[in-house]
Amino acid sequence: MNVLIIEDDKKLLMTYKRIVENSFYVQVASNLMDARKIMKSESFDVVLLDIMLPDGKGYRLIPTIKKKPETMVIVVSALEEQTTRRMAYEMGADDYMIKPITLFELEYKLKAISKRRKSEHLIIQMGDLILDLGNLTLSTAHSMIAIQHSQGIVLKMLFDKYKENSILHKNEINNLEVVQKSDNFRIHTLMSRLRKTIEELESDKVFIENVYGKGYRLVVMK
Repeated sequence: MNVLIIEDDKKLLMTYKRIVENSFYVQVASNLMDARKIMKSESFDVVLLDIMLPDGKGYRLIPTIKKKPETMVIVVSALEEQTTRRMAYEMGADDYMIKPITLFELEYKLKAISKRRKSEHLIIQMGDLILDLGNLTLSTAHSMIAIQHSQGIVLKMLFDKYKENSILHKNEINNLEVVQKSDNFRIHTLMSRLRKTIEELESDKVFIENVYGKGYRLVVMK
């Protein structure tokens, strides 16, 4: 999980960073300008945001952060007035912590968010199919089939490539630990079994196409 900490108190900033980076990737900024620069080149799952910053109120950054709705904003501020907290929530903040905060509480909140995010990513809807990576099943509204771990990983990779309007290259499959020392025959066998599973579920919206000499493309009908 990627975390951005925006705090102008250098001592607090380094304290938060030291705690958070034990479990997550962390970037830090001490003002709005630096935070904007960082967010232009990186995406974050959580932003810890102070309100009183040297070049303006942290509130001003929330609409920019929330252009990616999945990013959570946790305001961390010494301002505890009800109007201030209401404004933060109205601007799009997901949580509000009043300083001084306990480092245990901060660490616990972030780990809870990370756990929830991971569980959300385990179930993927694609067309009329539902891929459950936690239970290793592929299903439609009417039936369900257990799949191998390697099939689940490759199908998720195909779906990720579909969202990017790209293809899954054979060398990317070769690099997977779940597909040990693969050659073209093993990859072909894996993809054939995956296609057969989709056919057995009688899906009429999801297909796997060969891209000659390159790899595979997932097709999801609207």
